[in-house]
Amino acid sequence: LTLGGIKIGSALLETRNSPPYTGLYSRVNSVKWVSLFYSIEDGVETLLLKRPQRDPKKPAIFHSHSYKVKMIEGPYRVNKEFLFDHAKKMIVYTDLLNNEKSNHILKEQTIDPLSGLYHIRQSTLRPGKSVFLNIFNNKLIYRVEVQVLRKEAITTGLGSFNTILVRSNMDLVGDGVFYTPGDIYIWLTDDDMKVPVVIEKRINALVEGKLPDFIKEKMPAYLKEKISSGSVRAVLVKRY
Repeated sequence: LTLGGIKIGSALLETRNSPPYTGLYSRVNSVKWVSLFYSIEDGVETLLLKRPQRDPKKPAIFHSHSYKVKMIEGPYRVNKEFLFDHAKKMIVYTDLLNNEKSNHILKEQTIDPLSGLYHIRQSTLRPGKSVFLNIFNNKLIYRVEVQVLRKEAITTGLGSFNTILVRSNMDLVGDGVFYTPGDIYIWLTDDDMKVPVVIEKRINALVEGKLPDFIKEKMPAYLKEKISSGSVRAVLVKRY
């Protein structure tokens, strides 16, 4: 995980099958030198439940069952969870930090922020077309457009890949380091697996928006410029 070309941490995306659920897990942790003044400890987990469609000829689809997120980013804290009750068509929202609980109407095809990437990977991606997702977070359902930009060959430390590049703006949808203002770009392998090879967040105003004043005051001008005009970038280094 890099910021403006500088390594700031590590990121993990993982899928586990635990019938009847499919679990999605995300972890982001800062390296030691960053943690001294701006610790990042992000953990998100989602459980998906496979359900058949009314038309038996169509493949089964995955519904969000539960979503849990616990994050520490400097002074910023998040600890909340959602339960998707499809029988009652209700989402139970719980904010564990503020001891708050509320119920919200569950509309068709509504998912959680983390499983958004999973659903993109399950979709047919054609350059020039868009995929639309209904994502619940912060007590609201957002209609999110994912633009399929183009096919592109890229090279990383793990090798060369033929990829499909998609772009979306999810500023209001999620929590954490990849949700500062700006577009998010994802390079997926151009095959049936659609494995994320690179995830990049173009940052418009990180220094002004999220870094505490005491850090900005001590930060050299060249580093501040590099970070504020750069991007948060996660690159695939190991494929299971």
